[in-house]
Amino acid sequence: METEQRRRSDGSSKTSKKNDKRLKAKSAEEEAKRREAIKEALREKLELEKRARQVVERLLDDSVTEDFLIDCARFITPANYKDAVEERFIAKMCGYPVCPSKLGKIPTQQFKISTKTNKVYDITERKCFCSNFCYKASKEFELQISKTPLWLRQHESPPEITLMKKGDSGSSGEEVKLTERRLQEEDIENPLINTRDPVLPLIDSQAQHLIQKRITVEKLTSCLRNIVGSLRLTMSDISTDLNNLVRTFRFTNTNISHKIPEWTLIAVVLLHLLSEVSPLVREALKMPSSTEYLNTLMEDLGLQEHDLLDLIWKYPAMMNFIET
Repeated sequence: METEQRRRSDGSSKTSKKNDKRLKAKSAEEEAKRREAIKEALREKLELEKRARQVVERLLDDSVTEDFLIDCARFITPANYKDAVEERFIAKMCGYPVCPSKLGKIPTQQFKISTKTNKVYDITERKCFCSNFCYKASKEFELQISKTPLWLRQHESPPEITLMKKGDSGSSGEEVKLTERRLQEEDIENPLINTRDPVLPLIDSQAQHLIQKRITVEKLTSCLRNIVGSLRLTMSDISTDLNNLVRTFRFTNTNISHKIPEWTLIAVVLLHLLSEVSPLVREALKMPSSTEYLNTLMEDLGLQEHDLLDLIWKYPAMMNFIET
């Protein structure tokens, strides 16, 4: 009887071990599939972002057709389009891609008072265009571009884009509703969240610093919004620390002028700098999926991991951003 029980026990033990091995093998297989799915999703996301950058480059040509402009709305975000407008402006081309005109003398002031309407307009964006028509046509097109992230659009119907026709009325700029309050630091740090009434800016060196800071925050926010999701972070997780870091920067007209890939690289470097003060960012960057994503992103920018690590140590001093 004891021998029989021992035989049954041994058989049961062997069966249990086999089952454990099967479960472990199945678990390992499922984990491998999960990792491959994550890698594939990251590759797809980066490929879509790469295509968006290529579309932006095409929009810098001086012979963009209306059909191409309408079609490209499927492959870009509003932020991508704003980058194209700014790049055209830097090249002294009208910001509206279908307009081949060159920019003439560019106004230096930020505001314009219309004697026809007795209204004040902020012409910061209007300066990028050769006419009121091109400014308004560009803004109308931008508003029709889907705000859905590129990698979530597979189940979304393409937007129906209509362009303004020649003869339609233009716009002098963004109308300013003036208040007595002066421009404050918090008006700059969170341009997307701040919803208070516009204010007249300061006209001294502090104003220049705040404007340069606003440009920097907007550019970094645009790039980081495409990055933090893949790191399982949100903009609210980093906004406070990012603003504190940007507050220490010393700005000039040259060190805030960068192209999209350069701003992307700056954003990644700053994320690593923020990990020194933010445990949340530090833990996010340690995740294997984050490492995989950032390595792939660096390869897409033509860099290796050691190049990134080198920039993390050298970048602030090299760019004269940090105040001394």
